[in-house]
Amino acid sequence: MINVVREKEAKPGTLRRPELYALAIGQVIGAGVITLIVPAIKMTGYSAWLAYFVAIVMGFLIILPNVFISSTVRMAGGNYSMLCGMAGPRVAGVFAYMYLTQCLSLSLFGASASAYLGDIIPVLGSPTARIITGAALLTFFFVVNLAGIDIMAKAQKLMTWLLIAALFIFAVVGIFKMRLPIFDFANKDFLINGWGITFNNGQISGGFTGAVLLFVYSCQGYYMTTAYGRDSADARHDIPIVLLLAAPTLVILYVGVAMAGVGVMSVEEYGASTTLVFAAQRIFPPVLFYGFIIAGPIMALLSTLNSSFAYNAITIGQSCDDGWLPAVFGKKNKKDARVWILTFMYIMGMIPIVAGLSITVITNMVQLFTSCFAILNFIAYMKMPKLYPEAWKKSRFHISNGLYYAVCIISLILSLVILWKSLLSMTPVVTMLNVVMVVLFAIVGYLVGKSANVTIHTSLWAETGENMA
Repeated sequence: MINVVREKEAKPGTLRRPELYALAIGQVIGAGVITLIVPAIKMTGYSAWLAYFVAIVMGFLIILPNVFISSTVRMAGGNYSMLCGMAGPRVAGVFAYMYLTQCLSLSLFGASASAYLGDIIPVLGSPTARIITGAALLTFFFVVNLAGIDIMAKAQKLMTWLLIAALFIFAVVGIFKMRLPIFDFANKDFLINGWGITFNNGQISGGFTGAVLLFVYSCQGYYMTTAYGRDSADARHDIPIVLLLAAPTLVILYVGVAMAGVGVMSVEEYGASTTLVFAAQRIFPPVLFYGFIIAGPIMALLSTLNSSFAYNAITIGQSCDDGWLPAVFGKKNKKDARVWILTFMYIMGMIPIVAGLSITVITNMVQLFTSCFAILNFIAYMKMPKLYPEAWKKSRFHISNGLYYAVCIISLILSLVILWKSLLSMTPVVTMLNVVMVVLFAIVGYLVGKSANVTIHTSLWAETGENMA
């Protein structure tokens, strides 16, 4: 049985636009410009910088409905709150269980940071050493998030400003030191695998479009800022603006770093490496090189790891409060940190690291999960104008309903393309294991909605002050 408890809108939080911007940029940067540029260079050649630009546009179109949603309603539990209020409790219940798979993404950042350290410090380059390093980093930010969101946000803001500065300097200095013809479309190395997608043993392995679809994973994460609605001082104004500011920030940083990375070293010179370490050695003198590695790649990865713990805990915690997951699972400590949820995330993040899965495989796994969420989100997107007509009309970013629906449909189509790409980028065994995991969680969520006593607490509020219908 599902009940709905209407509550008054929560008091404004403490996070303002600078903190929200730092959380948005820190969430998205480490997953992309640091972990995926070199693999994508090997997929498409000099055109990697252009592939990144296309991916940023594609990613923005995918998350664009969130700009309109977040300017209309304030969400305390991110996508879960949106689904409860717009798609219906049963859809939210399916999401609550499916979302547990997202915790595997934490492993990507720990594994990537250990890969960078392994390229810099030879003694950390062995498979065993990389596992230990990745596990240690995961452990550190697990402890940081146990200290509460205020401590997490302060750490995030410091790390984000450092990494933005480091990546900007890398891009500018690297562009001035470019020696390869990365803007020559006619050059044989501009498109080493053509404009489309290449396959190897039935799996996507390269091509310009293949690189775009790999890159796009790193161009969507800033939508997660919607989860800080309860903690924001002015959520309906600040969050959509932060989402809009994130896209041009990514164009400057991502495309700039990609130009520098592909312009100073050829595909052959990268060899077996998957990091920007050797490109940075060519761009900077020794002292600045180590400063860049710490303030840039390492800081970017750690900031994403930090904010991922926070975002996932908020989203899963809301579903615990409502009864989809056991209440004890969402227990908070004295700092309001979700102890058992953070512990679960920590364990899930450890699994791929200990298993030694590659960065590309982990990325494809996470893309598969997030693409499935997009199907559920679409249901909520399409219902928003009719459920909250007055708040929608008063929204700062209001557009006609027809144009809004077109945006939502484009977002879904692009998400389905990424889902198709993810299914064809992993071995059949890994693909099957991930699909089975998603289906099982979805079935459990559906059955719980039919058999358990679930009480939905209002966690979505409209501009007019009305509660969730």
